[in-house]
Amino acid sequence: MITSRPHSALFVSILSATTSGLAFGFTSATTLQIYFDTIWTAVSTGIVNIGGLIGCLLSTWFIRHYGHRGTLLFSYSLSFMGWIVLFLSSSAVYERYSPTVSFMLGRLLTGLGCGLTLTTNIILIYEIIPSSWKVMTGSLLQVGVTCGIVVDYALAIYLNWDIISLIFALISMSVAFLTYILPESNRCVTNDNLQLAGNELLSRQIEVDLMHNKNVSKYLSDHSTSSFSSSTVSPSSTYVLNNQASRRHTVYILMTFQQLTGMNVIVYFGESVCLVGGSVSYRCAFITGLFLFIFSIISIFIIRIFSWRKLLVIGAIILALSHLLFSFPLLKMDTRVSLLHQIYFTVCAFSFTCSWGPLPFLISIELFPQINRNYTIKTCLTVSWIVCFIVTFLFEPFLSWISVSMLFCIFSIACLLSCFYVYRYVPDMNAVNIL
Repeated sequence: MITSRPHSALFVSILSATTSGLAFGFTSATTLQIYFDTIWTAVSTGIVNIGGLIGCLLSTWFIRHYGHRGTLLFSYSLSFMGWIVLFLSSSAVYERYSPTVSFMLGRLLTGLGCGLTLTTNIILIYEIIPSSWKVMTGSLLQVGVTCGIVVDYALAIYLNWDIISLIFALISMSVAFLTYILPESNRCVTNDNLQLAGNELLSRQIEVDLMHNKNVSKYLSDHSTSSFSSSTVSPSSTYVLNNQASRRHTVYILMTFQQLTGMNVIVYFGESVCLVGGSVSYRCAFITGLFLFIFSIISIFIIRIFSWRKLLVIGAIILALSHLLFSFPLLKMDTRVSLLHQIYFTVCAFSFTCSWGPLPFLISIELFPQINRNYTIKTCLTVSWIVCFIVTFLFEPFLSWISVSMLFCIFSIACLLSCFYVYRYVPDMNAVNIL
C-alpha cells in the first residue's frame, strides 16, 4: 500500500527518528552534569542499549498483534514514562551524585521506547513509500536522528538534564499525536500468503542463480535424487541458501563495523571526548552535533551520485587517518591543539554521515528481496544495538585502563579492517542502479 500522503508520512517518520536521537545524545549531557564515575557511566549508557535491543526484538510481535500505529503509540508512551521518571529522580540523584533505581528505570524505559520506535518506524515507512524513495528515506531518517542529537547538545548548554528530560517527554507526546497521520500498512499478510510469495520468489532466484552459474546439470542431478516432497524446498536451493547465508554475514559484519568506526562513541560521549581533547566540552559537542546534522543533509545528495562501495572505502580511510592523527596530540595533552580536535570531529562527522552512517543499512536492505525486508531491518538494528552496547559500555572503563591514544588507535585499525572487507567482499551498487 502506498499512501496518498507520502510526504506527510515521511515527515512524521523523520520526527519519529528525531525522538530516537534525543535518547542517543542524552548520555553526553548527563555524564558531565552528574559527574558519574566510569562504572556508573558505563552502566547508565549500557542500560539504554539493552532497552533498545529488547524493544527492537519485540517490535515485530507488537506489529503483528497491534499494528504499526498501535506499536508506535505504545513506544511513545514508554519514552514519555521514561523521561518523566528521569525528571522525578533528579532530586535523589543530585543528593547522591550517583544513579538511583528510578534513574536507571527511566533510562531503561527510554531505551525500550527508542528501540521499539526506531524499528517500527523504519518498517512502516518502507512499506508505505514509493519504491523510488528508498534511498532518500534512509538518508532522511539519519537526518532525523542527528537532529535529535544536536537538540540534545544545544539544550545541555543552558539547561540541566532533569529539565531536558521534561522537555523530551513533551516532545515525545507531541510526536505521538502525529502518528494518526500515518496509514496502517496492509502488507501484514497471512502466513500462508507470505509463504507462497516466498516460495515463488525462491524459485525465481534458483533459476537466476542457475543461469548465472551454468550449473544446470548439477541442479538436474540433485533434483532427480531428491527425496523431498513437492511441498518442501528443493535440495537444489542449497546454493541459494548458502548465498543467503553469506548475505546475512555481510549484514552482520557491516553493522558491526559501523559501530567500530568510533563515531557513535563520539555521539554518546561527545562532551567527555571534547573535554579529553582540551576543548570547551559543551560548545565543542554542540558544534560537532551541528555539523553532524548539516552533513547528514548533504549526504542525501552524495549517496545518490557516487558508488556506495567507494564511499565506504573512502570514508573508512578518512576515519582511520582522523583517529590516528587525533591520538597523537593526546600523547602530550596540549590544550593548544583544541582547534585541531574540533577539525577532527568535523572531518569524522562528514566522513561518517556520507558513508558509514546510512550506507550499511541501505546496502543491507538491498541484499535481500522485498519479501524479507522487515526481517532485514530488524536484523540490522538488532546487530547494531548489540555492538553499540559492547562499545559504549566499555568506552569509559577503557579510558581508565589504557591511554586515550591507544583507544583511538584501535578505532583506526577497525576502520582499516572495514575498508579491506568492503573492498574485498561487498558488491558495488549505487542509487541509480536500484531505483
